[in-house]
Amino acid sequence: MRAPVSINDFRRVARRRLPRIVFDYLEGGALDEITLRSNITDLATLHLRQSIMSDVSGIDLSTTVLGQTLRTPVLISPMGLLSLFHRDADIALARAARDAGTVFVHSAWSGMPLKKVAAAAPGAVWCQAAIWPDQRLVDQHLDRAEEADIPVLVLAGDVSVSSKRERDLRNGFTMQAHPTPRSVLNAATKPRWVANFLFGPKITFGDQSIDGRAMNLREMGEFMHDDNDTMTWDDVIRIRKRWPGKLAVKGVMCAQDARRAVDAGADAVFVSNHGGRQFDAQPSTAAALAEIAQAVDGQAEVLVDSGIRRGSDIVKMRALGATAGLIGRPAVYGLVHSGEAGVTAVLDILRDETATALAFTGNTNLNNLNASALATRTDGASPYAAHTLHTP
Repeated sequence: MRAPVSINDFRRVARRRLPRIVFDYLEGGALDEITLRSNITDLATLHLRQSIMSDVSGIDLSTTVLGQTLRTPVLISPMGLLSLFHRDADIALARAARDAGTVFVHSAWSGMPLKKVAAAAPGAVWCQAAIWPDQRLVDQHLDRAEEADIPVLVLAGDVSVSSKRERDLRNGFTMQAHPTPRSVLNAATKPRWVANFLFGPKITFGDQSIDGRAMNLREMGEFMHDDNDTMTWDDVIRIRKRWPGKLAVKGVMCAQDARRAVDAGADAVFVSNHGGRQFDAQPSTAAALAEIAQAVDGQAEVLVDSGIRRGSDIVKMRALGATAGLIGRPAVYGLVHSGEAGVTAVLDILRDETATALAFTGNTNLNNLNASALATRTDGASPYAAHTLHTP
């Protein structure tokens, strides 16, 4: 079998190897999945301006993100329940990120303990935290992050409520483990995955337990969906005072919230719509990014995820004002393909494509990118108005 040469190649392998119920959990989004599709189509329809006759022999993709020098502007976003996809899960992602000279963000809902993941890839792991209703859980998580020498805390701001994901409901994908008969039959045709599920590490939450024992699936489901609809910016301010390292607020999708994050002491705003998995009636991150970057006005760094599938997407996000871009699903495709080696291959592909796209814009350094790298549409509309480029 030929080695994958694109993110989509890795996706096809993941689709073939995973049971439909698991692949749909990975791929699916909220409700009609409009935002999920917009994340990709808006980026694909946004064009870069080619500039020729420039010396581009010294391409340099290195960048500094929240005080950390990285060899590539592609980081890996936090994702929960990765043990569904590979027995090495977070550790494989963290080690691949380390070897690529970048960072993996450990999820608050990871199946592997933060301390163990951080020890496997020192200096290459950041930590996500949720603002749980029980403040003690938040403080305990911050203590774990400090003990593991985590330099950056990423606050999940977009999980105060949970949305309906209809693929999962149709497949019977619940934490009570009630798959439909059709889903069970389909899973039986994926023996490699079934063997990992049955004989691999038990799926649980690495850093959360009840009275010292691992949660069962029902308890995990309750914990994962224990919404905190009372969270406010005061919670961010409290955590900012409590946390000694850098702080990023994830889920920022408008200029107003970007300014609030800066006022609350955030070192970075993280533009993210959760990969289209939460609120389906909002624009893509590409459409929201420029306005947010302008609102921040250099007072904080700007991170962005959701929809990145090509290196040119990274260049577009940088041109729109992002410091760096993060990937989620593409990293999991690599994980399903061949574990750590697959994730490394995904990062290599994105790095090479980013360098090529950067060269075509006539630049050799990401720091030289700005809005001038974006091509104006034939109707004269601003390239910043990415939301106008959505294809239904």
